[in-house]
Amino acid sequence: MAPRNPFRPSFGITPTVVVGRELVTMNVGLALLEGPGSPYGFTLVSGPRGAGKTVLLNLLEEARYRGWTVLRVTSSHDMVDDLVATDIPALLRDITGKKTRRIVTGGSVAGIGSVTTQAESAFPVRESLRTLLHSLVTTLDDRDSGLFITVDEIHAARPADLHRLTDAIQNLVRDGLPVAMSVAGLPYEISALLDHPGTTFLRRVCAVQLGTLRDAEVADALCKTADDGGRPFTEDALTAATDYCHGYAYLIQLLGSVSWTFSTGGRITTEDVAAALPFTRERMGLQVHAPALREIPERELEFLRSVALFGTPAPTGEIAGRMGIAANQASTYRRRLINRGLISPAGHGLVDIEVPYLAAYLRDHAED
Repeated sequence: MAPRNPFRPSFGITPTVVVGRELVTMNVGLALLEGPGSPYGFTLVSGPRGAGKTVLLNLLEEARYRGWTVLRVTSSHDMVDDLVATDIPALLRDITGKKTRRIVTGGSVAGIGSVTTQAESAFPVRESLRTLLHSLVTTLDDRDSGLFITVDEIHAARPADLHRLTDAIQNLVRDGLPVAMSVAGLPYEISALLDHPGTTFLRRVCAVQLGTLRDAEVADALCKTADDGGRPFTEDALTAATDYCHGYAYLIQLLGSVSWTFSTGGRITTEDVAAALPFTRERMGLQVHAPALREIPERELEFLRSVALFGTPAPTGEIAGRMGIAANQASTYRRRLINRGLISPAGHGLVDIEVPYLAAYLRDHAED
């Protein structure tokens, strides 16, 4: 059987080798050991697509190995209903081993007849989110454990539902109960969400922003992953692949996977990496660039496209002139695109495109 490709270019799947996230995972792990009051007990992870937000949540969910119970919450319109009707009752049943309870349903005059009972769910599913969470965490506390909650793509949840969830969590915190939470989402959408009056609790948690990785970290991940697959990089190929990744976490898996597949010998060569690059850029366009661009308003997209066509770094004033807009309008678009993680400041009055290969994608699709 041919050796299996060790790279994992799929969103949300934990890579064989993860780099650059050790400090966050250590701080959260320490917070769980410290108990209530530790700042890293509640974290808000933000970063652009492909930065590794879901992977980081996967790593943080290893809290279960520290004796904590993990509750993975899905951001959806049914989030609270799912928690109240299914997720929390199921956890309570698993923890306590109780599936039913007996209640009195009928009887007769004392000394003459008999009492009848019937089985009922041990934990009624119509309780409130607050009471069910309290029951769950106190049950865990009695067993020297705690509850670690994770929410991915938090921007997809309704603010009203987040308010109900965080309000219930805040009550647990006030009672000194062992609860922790890590949530993740896209930067601009999180910023908009935090402006909602029902998300006050989230504004006070520890913010973790995932940026680019250092070249040494990228090289380490590429090298160790390829070695694990039995097909290492040559020294020159590793240098080239590291440069092509531009510190972007998802590109490590994507470029690594295609390069590994193209390699027909015992090692990945510079020729393999060069051959993999066009396919890597095409997949970046499909999986990262296109979804990101679909979500931004037309005028912001026009600003971004103008930056790409001008070339980077691009002067904001020049872009405003090309678009025929006032400088303050250009500044607004600039700020929003920076918040989205698509561009970055590059000196006084200058901007650069932040996401690797996005500029070329915009130029290639300028007429779309």
